[in-house]
Amino acid sequence: MLNLFLGMMVSLLPSRYRQRLPASLGMDVRRGAIVSGLIESIVCLMTVIVRYLAFLPHRVGELAQRAMGSGAEDVLAVPAVQFGMGYVVAIEYLSNPLTLALIYFSIEGVVRVFAAVVTEENVGTLPFYLVAWLEERIGQARAERALGHRVPDLVEEVYSPDYDLRIFTCRRKRNWDSLTTVEWNDQLYEVLGEQPGKPPHNSIYRLRKSPPGRVVRTVDAFDPQQVMREKLPSSGLSAALTDWTEERLARWTVQRSPAGPDIVEGLQGTEYQLRVASARHKPGWDHLITIEYQGELYEVFEQKKGTSLYPYVYLLRVIPRGKIVRTVQRYFPDGPKAPAVV
Repeated sequence: MLNLFLGMMVSLLPSRYRQRLPASLGMDVRRGAIVSGLIESIVCLMTVIVRYLAFLPHRVGELAQRAMGSGAEDVLAVPAVQFGMGYVVAIEYLSNPLTLALIYFSIEGVVRVFAAVVTEENVGTLPFYLVAWLEERIGQARAERALGHRVPDLVEEVYSPDYDLRIFTCRRKRNWDSLTTVEWNDQLYEVLGEQPGKPPHNSIYRLRKSPPGRVVRTVDAFDPQQVMREKLPSSGLSAALTDWTEERLARWTVQRSPAGPDIVEGLQGTEYQLRVASARHKPGWDHLITIEYQGELYEVFEQKKGTSLYPYVYLLRVIPRGKIVRTVQRYFPDGPKAPAVV
């Protein structure tokens, strides 16, 4: 019973808060989402009905008293007036903020149950998503201020056997890694690495000309003024809801299309050593899981958006020595073979 209650409470939280909880609690969040969603929907819907049954005669009585007080008792006997009074009272009740909130949470409960049963997702409740969104926005603003004012990037051509270009920037370029090809002055370069700089240019990237025969996957047209045009992600709630909707639609589309095997790439000289592009969402892959692949243990470093065919990209790095390993999942990229948990 305690496990179910904890699961119900935790299921209300967004995933970013659930990931902060220790795995040792052993809560069944999916079952908790189903039960709490049913309770949320039924209680809110019944409250809407009960309040309306109490509001209707009270409000109609008030309107009738006003009509009689103004000497218009005869109009109360007209069927059209009686129908109109009921219609007006219903509109007034449905436009009440509390009624709208109860209707929303009734629908939200159904959505949460549907997500837990059909797609096996744990969808939290809107108030906590608003709190998480606000916390994220405040954190982004603080991080932006900590990095200092934005200044244009500096480009330095270097005559060295190791690299040909250095780019000094005030903001890290998170999409630049060893797989990225950078275009500058009609020349293609590969990213060799990043090193810390000095304010206001906090990062320095070393690039060299892309050698003939190198596979070009992603080309980024570099513009030194681009960093001045970049802004924080849109702070509107509509942007957050749009991202959430697009992610669900992409997941729904992928689930109904034949999925090919995952694409696994080994990387060197980066913060992570393995890049897994998948057509399927891997709900169990978070910071608490340990992935075993080809005899090596990895932890999930980051998740990114991919292409339309492979919308889920997971960046894995080798487990550092001394880290506690809780759950190990054997990973098979070919899809049909189910992962084994040991």
